[in-house]
Formats: sequence, C-alpha cells, structure tokens
Amino acid sequence: MRFHDALTPVLGSPTKLGLLRTMFASAHRHWTGRELARTAGVSVAQAARDLAQLADTSLINRKVIGSAYSWQLNSSHVLIPVLAELFRRESGLRSEMLQAVSRGLRVARFDRARVFGSILRGEERDDSDVDLFLQIRTSGERERAEEAVARVRSELWNRFGNPVSAIIYTRAEARHPRNPALLKAIEQEGLDVPG
Repeated sequence: MRFHDALTPVLGSPTKLGLLRTMFASAHRHWTGRELARTAGVSVAQAARDLAQLADTSLINRKVIGSAYSWQLNSSHVLIPVLAELFRRESGLRSEMLQAVSRGLRVARFDRARVFGSILRGEERDDSDVDLFLQIRTSGERERAEEAVARVRSELWNRFGNPVSAIIYTRAEARHPRNPALLKAIEQEGLDVPG
C-alpha cells in the first residue's frame, strides 16, 4: 500500500471503479475474473490487468482455484470501510437529489413535481441537467413556483454541480400541452418528487 496518494492505484481508472463497485455490491462473494468483468460491464482483458493491480494493493484477495483465480474483497484492509461508505453514498445520490428538490419546493403550491430525463434513465453525463416538471394550479402561482425553482437550482448546483432545467405548467396547460409527446415522456419515465 502506498502511504502517499493511496487512492490513486485503487480508484485511478473507470474500470477499477466498475470492478470495485460491483464487488462492494456483494462484499462477501468470491468472483471469477470473467463473471466480475461481465457484471461490471468491462472487458475481460482490462479486468484481469486491473484486478492484478488491485491485488497488489491487497485491497482484494486472489486465490488460485485450478487454472483460474477467485477474487474477493479483503475485509481487513484499512480502506475497505472508507470505500464502502463512498459506494453507499454513491448509491443514494439520486434519492438525496430528490430530497433536495423536495426541500426547495416546499414553499411553492403545486399539484405535482416530477424529475425526468437522462438522470432517471441512467444516461447522464457530468454536466447533465436535472429536468424538473412542476404543475401548478393557476398562473397566479407561477411567480412563487419560479422562486422555488430558483432555490432548487441553487441547492442542486452547490451540492451536486448540476444545473436544473424546469418546465412549469398550469393545470390548464397540462390538459392541453404545447408538446404532448414531452408530457407523455414525463409521465412515463418521470419520478414524483417526495413530499
């Protein structure tokens, strides 16, 4: 183990992250290299190289079984609890984002709020917008809804680094939308904001 920049050999590539993310999801499991590569969605050759490097850090254990290796997390390694917490937090980020949206919208009166788009489809990039649909009762509530959306924009940018793209419809506009296909997609793929 390196004592300076110790995370570089552990988290230094997307492939290693994918392998570790998969292994932490089933922390006590023994894996073959092929099944680990398949589950993590990485090439077998790259997985073999990265698993060997991770074994060199003793973060994972390599065991010879016949002509193959079995791989398992080394539960005694000093970084295991830290990495477990990182992956646990990572798996809850979408839920945390939805809670932040909910808190920001508390002061607005609305019929419903839904997050939709690439983030819910799992197709987001680092700079993807959080797409937000907000349905209010009447146009008289639009100003207050826009203020709430501004709070959501600020909080999501500060906490997650994502911009917010919001669509606000009144009940009447939702009944006769300008873009029915968009509203249908929001209904099909969207997720209601809690609260």
